[in-house]
Amino acid sequence: MLEKKEFEELYTTNYMAMIRLARTLLHDEDESRDAVADVMFRVYTKGIPDQYTPAKYLLACVRNKCLDILRQMTIRQKVEKMLPVEETIIPADPDEQQNIYSLILQVMENDFPPQTKNVFKMRFDQRLSYQEIADCLHISKAAVYKHLAKAISLLKSAIPTT
Repeated sequence: MLEKKEFEELYTTNYMAMIRLARTLLHDEDESRDAVADVMFRVYTKGIPDQYTPAKYLLACVRNKCLDILRQMTIRQKVEKMLPVEETIIPADPDEQQNIYSLILQVMENDFPPQTKNVFKMRFDQRLSYQEIADCLHISKAAVYKHLAKAISLLKSAIPTT
């Protein structure tokens, strides 16, 4: 266990670098703070092995903690993080709904790569699960996620927000 003064110095010296790394990996301010706090608590209670440089050890611990958090997130959570609910509000006007639907179809036909289009259609037209799509197309669930993320990104850039 570290002495209080030693821990405070370690914390103030390395906090900004650790938080920047966590933000880069997690894209979430609260998750980043939690990850850094977990690492610092662990270091406070267990210390830093003598063979490691403190700054490098802390950054490695933050990286590993963030990777654990990302592994634990489901694919659905990752997609929801990319496209928050507040951004998916459906217009009340039926004409506007039809215009957006037409725009989605146009973007899908003109801008999606073929595999992304297949994945998108299977997910939203056929309502298949990520695993079913992966099995059907002989790709991994991660690849399905990446294709859907690409589709969402293309749609977000093409659909005007109000």
